Amino acid sequence: MLELKNIITGYGDKIVLNDITTAIDPLRITVVMGPNGCGKTTMLKTIMGLLRPMSGDIIYGGANISPNPQTWIKHGVFMIGQGGRVFSKMTVRENIEIACHHWDNRGEFPARLNEVIQHFPDLYERLDDAAGNLSGGQQQMVALARGLVNRPRLLLLDEPSIGLAPKLISDTFGKLHDINKKTGTGFIIIEHNLKTLLPLTDRAIILAQGKIAYDGASDDTTLQSMIDKIF
Repeated sequence: MLELKNIITGYGDKIVLNDITTAIDPLRITVVMGPNGCGKTTMLKTIMGLLRPMSGDIIYGGANISPNPQTWIKHGVFMIGQGGRVFSKMTVRENIEIACHHWDNRGEFPARLNEVIQHFPDLYERLDDAAGNLSGGQQQMVALARGLVNRPRLLLLDEPSIGLAPKLISDTFGKLHDINKKTGTGFIIIEHNLKTLLPLTDRAIILAQGKIAYDGASDDTTLQSMIDKIF
């Protein structure tokens, strides 16, 4: 389990998350939701070690760790941030290959690329094209492929539907669900587009005013009533 215990964090003297405690199954799909400014992105940055907590503990696999990106890489945890999905002047292949800079054996890349690209067949014929020439949906596929080529145990996604047409949003979320079922890769996803995503998730966390307002099953009737009140 990935556990957050009494996490307090923020920027400078401003507290954004106050006494956050939760335990997340890294093999499932968890959605984190809440109003703008409630601390969703701050939560992912704190987990990933991009933002140091003021107090509290982050525990993974029963061990208390000091999170930073390099620590999480060793544990198979990666994050795809919001926006800036690709390096536009680099090819699709080069965009994905960036992920292997920390590997002991970079010679594994062709096999791993072939493994990952099966999830995104639209990219087969675009591997040598500049990533900036791809559609928004295809660029999101490249960003996801960059994370998945690491064979992650857990992937953190910050609003993967931004800038995508409704049909592409549905396709993207469907792929994430399929990948979870086929490979066991878990996801923690920040998302506003709940109507499409929520039925595909196992767990939901609602943040409100820097605290956890709901933490439980995605299909709980209590959750829907809370969503209707908050959003």
